[in-house]
Parts: sequence; C-alpha cells; structure tokens
Amino acid sequence: MTRRPPDSPLTGDRYLETLVPSAEKLVAAVRRDDTMFVEAMLADAEMVYEDALTGAHALVVLLAAMVPDDRTAAELLRWRANPDEYRRHRAAGVPAKEAAELAAQIAPIRRPHRRTA
Repeated sequence: MTRRPPDSPLTGDRYLETLVPSAEKLVAAVRRDDTMFVEAMLADAEMVYEDALTGAHALVVLLAAMVPDDRTAAELLRWRANPDEYRRHRAAGVPAKEAAELAAQIAPIRRPHRRTA
C-alpha cells in the first residue's frame, strides 16, 4: 500500500508538504553539525520523489521558501562565526537571531574544522 501524501495547507503541493518535517529536521541537523542526519533527510526527499536529484531539488526549493526574505545572507549565516557559542545560547533559550548576534561577538575557543570535498 502506497502512503498518500498529506493535504498541502503550508506549501500548496502535497509532495512538498510531505517534506516539511524533513526540512525542519534538516535545519536542526545542520545547526548541530550532524552530517548523518543531514544525509537521512536527503534520503527522505529521495524516497518521496523516487529520485535523489529531484528530491534534493524539491528540498532546496522548500528550504528557500522557509528562509526570511528580509535578512541578508550575512545575517542568516552569522551563527557560523561561532557555532558552539550559538548552540550554547540557543540551549539557554535565546532566540536564534539574537543568539547568532551574540555568538558572532565572541571569538571561538577552537578553530572551526574545515570540511574537504
């Protein structure tokens, strides 16, 4: 039995609607630097669309639709200046925007690791 995609009140598309929870989990996984969970959410998209590239494309479009359009890329990525400090503030209940601003004001104790392709 094939699972029927849910109604689409948020996205207007029943397949994209299926990916909304995966998109939310993907954002959280990126913030935690959890690469295995990132891969799992991409696999979710692949299962919904029955193709890795189409699923990834849909997930990218969905995530882009979720990004506030009144903030610059620099503002949205400010948390990356000091991810550990950002996560510490978020765990303490500080809203994301403010946590990113506070984290960017403090130099990281350790150098962020660089990923290689």
